Amino acid sequence: MIEAFSVATAHHFQDAYASQARLRYEVFVKRRGLDHTHWDGLEFDEFDTPAAIYLVWRDNNLVVRGLARLLRTTGPYMLRKYWPYLVEKGDLPSSPAVFEVTRVCVDKTVNPNTRQRIFPELLCAIQEFMRINGGIGMIGVTREHLLAHFLRSGIEWLGREHIIEGELERAFFVPTDRIRPEWHCQKLAIGVTVLGRERAEFTRHAA
Repeated sequence: MIEAFSVATAHHFQDAYASQARLRYEVFVKRRGLDHTHWDGLEFDEFDTPAAIYLVWRDNNLVVRGLARLLRTTGPYMLRKYWPYLVEKGDLPSSPAVFEVTRVCVDKTVNPNTRQRIFPELLCAIQEFMRINGGIGMIGVTREHLLAHFLRSGIEWLGREHIIEGELERAFFVPTDRIRPEWHCQKLAIGVTVLGRERAEFTRHAA
């Protein structure tokens, strides 16, 4: 199951807020060698504000092994501030119904049989969260083959590839009804509902 929380509700989830920052440090700072802000093994940035929503996959020891961060595009977000040139089709979104997805990562030390479920479940949780909260679609920046591997259709690429943090990446938009990775869900028997039991409480805080 995927858990969703913000700074306001993180106290309901043990140390999940710190655990997601540890995973980000391992993935982005240690493994990829990126010059991201960090302290004492925790990676963070200017977008880790009370407006941020964290979707996390935790193991049986409550360690975060997969993560996606969501931000409504009515406030500051990464694509608008750092890479607006990636959007060549249309305007940069500024809508409470469009969410930017960033800091997506999966712990590669997890057993492969388990690891293969994490990203598909995160995508399912994003779709579920968006439907609960009136979202019409997600935007972000990624390597084309990574997203296209899971979403066989429905991706709108917003511009050409550019080198972003050492990788060829593109901006994308995916409407809410196309976010679920259907092929992987069938293969892995992922259910219709993946958000945990706290979702109703969380969405009251997040609305």
